[in-house]
Amino acid sequence: FDKTGTLTQGKPEVAAFESFNESVDFDHVKKMTASLSAKSNHPLSRAIASMEWAEGGADIDWNDWTEHSGLGVQASRSSDDESAQDDLVRLGSLNWLRGQGVALGASDAFQKRWMEQGATVVGFSVNQNLMALLALKDLIKPKAFKVLERLRSKGWAIHMVTGDHKRTASAIASELGIEDSHIHAEVKPEQKATIIRDLQDRGERVAFIGDGINDAPALEQADLGIAVSRASDIAREASDMVLLKAGIDAIPEALNLAKSTLRTIKQNLFWAFFYNAAAIPLAMFGFMSPLLCAAAMGFSDVLVIGNSLRLRWLKK
Repeated sequence: FDKTGTLTQGKPEVAAFESFNESVDFDHVKKMTASLSAKSNHPLSRAIASMEWAEGGADIDWNDWTEHSGLGVQASRSSDDESAQDDLVRLGSLNWLRGQGVALGASDAFQKRWMEQGATVVGFSVNQNLMALLALKDLIKPKAFKVLERLRSKGWAIHMVTGDHKRTASAIASELGIEDSHIHAEVKPEQKATIIRDLQDRGERVAFIGDGINDAPALEQADLGIAVSRASDIAREASDMVLLKAGIDAIPEALNLAKSTLRTIKQNLFWAFFYNAAAIPLAMFGFMSPLLCAAAMGFSDVLVIGNSLRLRWLKK
């Protein structure tokens, strides 16, 4: 399972916003974060851009605005010091900011507190200076735990894939009963397909459930790709199955139906082969009249159709 929008509702909200640089006006920092995230379609960016303090952020001019898939967004703006170079401003994952040389040590307590509650923590920086951290919470779908329990009872091993920090992923996984060894955290979009390929190389048959553009390679790599009802067009194209109902509670039903359909196909093929192997020689040597042959053929068709129609009353 992809986490955001699949196991969670995909509607994150800002739960906390804390400044880590007292020399900069905090209200201005808020407006900059909202303005910087406004062009992005990522759920976290949309949540930040929609906050009430976003008003006035549209007046900020950005140069070279760029979105780094699965990491964050960055742009440059004229420095307040006219003699200095343009400021490079970033909003995104803490690992990404750390890799860009931003010092995050002073924010450890904030990170720990919110990640242990299952929140996603992102940072806002100007050049190499951390300005603020935001904690965003995305609620787990109401029926997610029961759905995973049903799948586990059928013998499915549940894995969760997310770009979130390991600590955040563990908090969400513990609520859903997912084993620590089945958590794939801090995963970049292009790595999702690699994780699935590794499982397949170990002899596993993998079904992947996702909804975003970044999930398309994983949906295509999986033995069975399932896109949820609100999935992007690209995710739908890459998947083998699209859920028409909202939520993920139809997944156990869909997998059960798929297994039963395959079993029914095998039963029908066996019956057709057995029937023809036995009846054709009898007809060839005159042991069956043409009328009896026609009746037997009709009976075979009725049996195959009736066996297939049992799928309509399949227990969910």
